[in-house]
Amino acid sequence: MKMRLFTGACLALAITATATPGSQAAVSVIGGGLASDCYQAVEFRRVSPQKSLEICNMALSYESLSRRNRAATYVNRGILQMREARYDRALTDFERSLGLEPALLEAKVNLGAALYNLGRFEEALAALNEGIGAEDLNARVTGFYNRGLTHERLGNLQAAYWDYRAALETNPAFTEAARQLERFTVVERQG
Repeated sequence: MKMRLFTGACLALAITATATPGSQAAVSVIGGGLASDCYQAVEFRRVSPQKSLEICNMALSYESLSRRNRAATYVNRGILQMREARYDRALTDFERSLGLEPALLEAKVNLGAALYNLGRFEEALAALNEGIGAEDLNARVTGFYNRGLTHERLGNLQAAYWDYRAALETNPAFTEAARQLERFTVVERQG
């Protein structure tokens, strides 16, 4: 369904297309060991989801991790939980990560995605507003894209459009954002 977007005006169009959840930004872990294996399991998907979760659980249970690496491992395990549609568990892991490292903006992007999938759109928007400030390019792109999805769910089509554009401008190869933008038609507001 094409949506007409008027510059300078708000729209009240209903969106009938279903939005897909955004991708996630894994957080790298410095050094070797199980925490690094957990990151690689998330990033490269070379082992089964169950095995990946086992690796992350063992890293959190048995390794002596720095605060930053523990926070990163919670993010990575949370991503695995989201991939299995266990959004409550993912949310808990992202909150634990932020409890250890409040400035870990990749965790905010993923927290926003979990909240979105739980239907908690206002909270998702607040987390994503912070998360788009991440230094990591993938996290920023994902944050803009997920914020666009969230704005759509909240009925703010103009903000959604601009977020999809920001995602595509940040990473021109991000095809999901391009696909979302195809649904919009921008026309100049008359009189």
